[in-house]
Formats: sequence, C-alpha cells, structure tokens
Amino acid sequence: MKTKILAISNESELPNLLQQNLNGDDYEVVTTQRTGYALKDTLYRERPDFIIQDIMMPDLDGIGVCLQLRQWTQVPIMLLSAWGTSDGMVRGLDLGSGTYLTEPFGVEELKTRINETMERNAALIDPLANTRLF
Repeated sequence: MKTKILAISNESELPNLLQQNLNGDDYEVVTTQRTGYALKDTLYRERPDFIIQDIMMPDLDGIGVCLQLRQWTQVPIMLLSAWGTSDGMVRGLDLGSGTYLTEPFGVEELKTRINETMERNAALIDPLANTRLF
C-alpha cells in the first residue's frame, strides 16, 4: 500500500522534486498551493497519510498553515525550510510538526525521515504497536 503524501508549496520546484523522486512503489505525491478552507477541502478530498509543508508561503507562512492543519487532522507533518536555525526547528516542532528538514536534503534522507515519522506516529496512535505479546 502506497503512502499518500500531500505536498503544500507555492512553488513548483518542491512538488516536482517530490513527485519525480517519491512517486512509485511506496509513495504517491499529490500537491496543492491552497491554504485556509480550500486546503481543508483538499485535505478531506485527498486523505493523505503524510503532509510535507513548505515553510515559505506567500499569504500565510508554513507555521500558520501547520496550525490550521492541526485543527483538522493529526496526519504527520514535515516542515521543509531553508532556515537552518534551531529556533525555527523548535518553533515548527512545538506547533505540531512531526519532523523538520532543512534544505538542501537528499532523497534517501527524506524517505528515511518520512518512514521514521510515520512509524513514530503509528506507535502513538496504536499504543500496542510496540508491545510484545508472549
């Protein structure tokens, strides 16, 4: 079963990069530039398993979009940013992002972070996922 990823970015470079490198056996990438209630509609229509959010957005920055998303879903969110500061990472993580990745990044690193975040989120949702049965 493929992991459906919703990529939110106002630029075409990031979604194109994600689609070229992730679409295949394990992932399906869908994209949007929408924020606000249009994003909510996209979220409910697409039903993603994972969200990759560009932090640099024109109308509402990625932190604001992350806050909106947390009102509607608990799907894991990865923030992508050119910000290399620890303050930016901490702020994003505090506001509900499951993980944070600064650009530039490698495709294998991205896949690893997606998988780790998905596993961590699954364990939080299903507390028996990491329990041994004797």
